[in-house]
Amino acid sequence: MKYPILAAAMLAAATAPSATAMTIDADERELYDDSIQCMAFFGIMAGLGSEGVAEDPKMVESGTKFLAIATVLADEDDAQIKTDFERQMRAFAAIAENAEDPGMVQKVKDIDENCKFLETLVDAMLESSS
Repeated sequence: MKYPILAAAMLAAATAPSATAMTIDADERELYDDSIQCMAFFGIMAGLGSEGVAEDPKMVESGTKFLAIATVLADEDDAQIKTDFERQMRAFAAIAENAEDPGMVQKVKDIDENCKFLETLVDAMLESSS
């Protein structure tokens, strides 16, 4: 699975306009922001593990998919990706501070559902490109 993701990212990067800074339209911005959020979410979930596993490889793979998407959309602007990722991690930290708040619990559930849905779309795109 790792190689199709890399191939899709490289294909998108090769066809993307060359730029020194991130230049994306509104639709790409939404996908970029979702990708950063999902990358952070799956990264956190990978670190927490599941079913007694210290690090969940499936979550790592999922986070890597979204890193590839964000990297392509950001024209490989690593500094911007890092800044946006850190901003998203601070947002998750704020949620964790209020973990008992039903609104925050719902917010995490919504993020989980959104990221899993987006991953199914990404997987379908990768399947159709191979």
